[in-house]
Amino acid sequence: MADLEALGTAQAQAAFALGGLDAALTWCPSDIHPILAARLIRETLISALRQEGHLFTDARFHAWYAGLIPLSDEPLQFALAPRALATTLLAEMTRSRWVPLIDAALGLEKACLALRDPDSAAAVETARAAIDEAAALITALEPAPLPFSALAALHRAIGQSPRFAPAERATETITLATRQVVIERPRPPSPRWAIECAFGAYLQATGAHSAALPLNGLIRLDTVRAAEVDDNPAHAAIVHAEALRDVLNHLNRLVAEARDTRQHLAERYRAKRTNSRAQQLYGLLSGFGPLRSSQIEAVLGATRLGVRTMLAALADGGDLAVETLSGVKLYSVMRGRPAVAPTPLADDPVRFSSEAIEDYDAALARIDALLARYDDRSDD
Repeated sequence: MADLEALGTAQAQAAFALGGLDAALTWCPSDIHPILAARLIRETLISALRQEGHLFTDARFHAWYAGLIPLSDEPLQFALAPRALATTLLAEMTRSRWVPLIDAALGLEKACLALRDPDSAAAVETARAAIDEAAALITALEPAPLPFSALAALHRAIGQSPRFAPAERATETITLATRQVVIERPRPPSPRWAIECAFGAYLQATGAHSAALPLNGLIRLDTVRAAEVDDNPAHAAIVHAEALRDVLNHLNRLVAEARDTRQHLAERYRAKRTNSRAQQLYGLLSGFGPLRSSQIEAVLGATRLGVRTMLAALADGGDLAVETLSGVKLYSVMRGRPAVAPTPLADDPVRFSSEAIEDYDAALARIDALLARYDDRSDD
C-alpha cells in the first residue's frame, strides 16, 4: 500500500511538471526559446561526454570547445572521442522536431573548434549507431497519454540491449610481492545519452508534450537496475517517475532562468535600438556559456567588427566577463545579479503578476487535458 501511494505521488508530480513545462513553452515569448535551446545543447553535450567517462569541469569544457586545450588529461580506454561525439550529437540536434533547437544547433555546430580526434571516423560511426538504436527502441514503444508505461517498457528494453545495458562488474586478481590484490576492471559505459536525446520525440508524438526536448538524466543507472528487479515492479515504477519528475523540474527551472534573462535584457537594452544584436549575444552567452570571438562570429553570422560592437555594448552595460586562456579571450556574461525587487516579508501578501497567473492556469489546463486522456483510455 505504501508503495502504491508513493507511486501515485511520484507520477502525479511528474505529470504536473510535464504539464507545467508544456504550458510554459507554449505561452512564453518566442525570444526565450533561443536562450533555452543554447542551454539545452550545452547540457546535452556535457552530459553525454561525462557519461562516456571524460573527466572535466564546465570551464574546461568551454576551453576545449574553443579549441584551446584537450578535454581530459588522461587517456580513456572506452570513452568515445570527444569531438566526434559532440559533432555527431550536434548534427542529430539539427534534425530535431523543435525548431529553436535546430537553429541553435546549426550555429553551435559551426562554432565547435575542439581539437580533432585521432580516430574520429570510428567514434562517429559508434555514436551514430547508438543514436539509431535508441531511436528504434523509442519507436517500438506503445503510445499512451502519459509516459509511465512507456518508461517501464523502455527500461526493460535497455536491460536486454547489448549496447545500452550496463556492463557486468568484472574483477582481476594480481599478485604484488606476497599479497594478492583484487582490482575492478574498467567497464565500457552505457551510452544512455542517446536514449535521453530520443525520448522527447516520444512525448511529442503521443501528445504528452509539444516540444521534443533532450531529457538529460532520465536514464540513470539506478533506474535501469530497478527495472531488473521483478519482485517489486512498484519500486521500479517509482524510480522511473521520480527520474522523469526531476528532469522536468530542471527544465522548468531553465525556462524560468531564460525568463529572467529576457527580463534583464528588457530593462537594460531594449530602449537602445543600436544594441539589438547585443541582446542576441547576451542570450547566446547566457545560454551556452563562454565563447571566443571567432565562435560568436560563426553562430551569429556577424563580422569581426560587428562582434566587437556587440561586446562593447555588453561591457558598457556591465554585463561582460572576459577570461584569457593561452592568449585567447573567452567572453561570458556576468552572473549573480541582484534581484530586481526585494523579497516580500513573511507577513506581506504575495502578489503574482498576470503573466505568472496565466502560466499557472495554462499549466493546470494542460495537466487536466493529459489526465482526461488517461482516464478515457483507462475506461476502454
